Amino acid sequence: MLPALHSLTIKQLHWVASLSLLAGCAVNIPKPTPQELAPAATEWNSPLQSSASVQNSWASWQDASLNTLLAHTLASHPNIAQAKAKINEARAEAAAIGAHLWPNISATAGYSRGMNSLPNAESAKNLANAGLDARWELDLWGGIAAARQGVYANLSSNENAYEQAAASLAAELANTLTAYRACKGQEAISAQILESHILSARLMHSKLDVGLASLVDAAKSDHEQAEARFQASDIATQCGVTLKALVAITGLQEDALKTMLAPEAGMMPGRPALAVKSIPAEVLADRPDIKSAALLLETAAAEVAVKEVARYPSASLLGMICVGCQLSEGINLDSRNWSFGISLNIPVFNAGELSAKQDAAMARYQQAIHSYQQLARQAVREIEENMLRLDDSQRRTQVLQQQLSLARVQLKASQALYKAGSASQLQTAETERYELAAQSRLLTLQREQSANWIALYKALGGKAPNNAEQKDQQAQSAVITKSTQNNR
Repeated sequence: MLPALHSLTIKQLHWVASLSLLAGCAVNIPKPTPQELAPAATEWNSPLQSSASVQNSWASWQDASLNTLLAHTLASHPNIAQAKAKINEARAEAAAIGAHLWPNISATAGYSRGMNSLPNAESAKNLANAGLDARWELDLWGGIAAARQGVYANLSSNENAYEQAAASLAAELANTLTAYRACKGQEAISAQILESHILSARLMHSKLDVGLASLVDAAKSDHEQAEARFQASDIATQCGVTLKALVAITGLQEDALKTMLAPEAGMMPGRPALAVKSIPAEVLADRPDIKSAALLLETAAAEVAVKEVARYPSASLLGMICVGCQLSEGINLDSRNWSFGISLNIPVFNAGELSAKQDAAMARYQQAIHSYQQLARQAVREIEENMLRLDDSQRRTQVLQQQLSLARVQLKASQALYKAGSASQLQTAETERYELAAQSRLLTLQREQSANWIALYKALGGKAPNNAEQKDQQAQSAVITKSTQNNR
């Protein structure tokens, strides 16, 4: 028996050695060519924003309120928590697929008691057993390694999705915050315009009473007053709606936000120039969504390899050790069993199912390539459009600043003439409204310029504050949170 067992074991080891050599014949994972991943555009056609001395980050705004709200929002927003949970899920899946590269060992144990009724006597039996089962699937063709590569690519994709979610949330917060500030500034200007119209209407009715003005002039003045009141009410409503949006984004109480942002009405942050790399391909490499698309392409390629390996033979090493004890009528029977062997699975006939699954995986891989190419084109378009809008808003801002300066010169001259008795109070009030209207237009354009800056920053792959920046802002964020809890 022993020589035969020894001979069998030697043969099995030869099988294992042969299969181990086959494991070096790993399946080829498809890879896209550099031309398929390169963006169509090789240079920018819009005016290039550049500044070598400025680092592209939210911290470059030097806006304490924005940085504090960013730190608080990124630490508490559900979208960020969900993105983190997806990363944890991907890590668990990566660990699970990696476990297939190792043997799977399970332990078994059991106990039973039974009664047998025989023609002559009854006997009770106690049966106990314990054992170990082991199974190790050999990665002959690299299928498990390909699957592992795919899940790790999926993990990296989820990490990039987290960065993308954080960047989008930061951009949304910055946009909403600047919109609220601009709206509050417009609200203050509209209140001044309304007061000026009320004064003009009162003066016009005084002139009407003494016969120095017509009913048409008085009606026109009343109409302008009503229009100014309507606009002031509309702007106040817009500010309230924008504040609600800030509450939803930050999770802070409305009263706490009002108190924090009250001194900043009409104050637009100082936005630095953006440094844009001259080569589109280098810019796209910084975008989290482009990185995720490339990683999803790698995942699809790994799936092609896995489906191909499914068509090939597979082998597993099997092993078992079992110890049993049977007690019946005072007789104790012990048993020791073990086995070791190899299990082969060779697909013989499946009506083309496995081949069709491989073709479907290849089709999904091709779809991933086209999806990447489309995303790259869209990214180039976003950057081009936002560079064009930002450049245009900057030029128009310079023009409006000149108009505002001229309106202020005109207002000073009108006020001087009024004091000298050479101009009426009505004329001065009208000139004041010209200056206020210029302020309103400039504030609207500054808000538009901030939105264009944020859109371009996001299109360039702008990121949320890093860990170092967030630590510097934790103290201020804690103050806001404590204030909110006290208000509750």
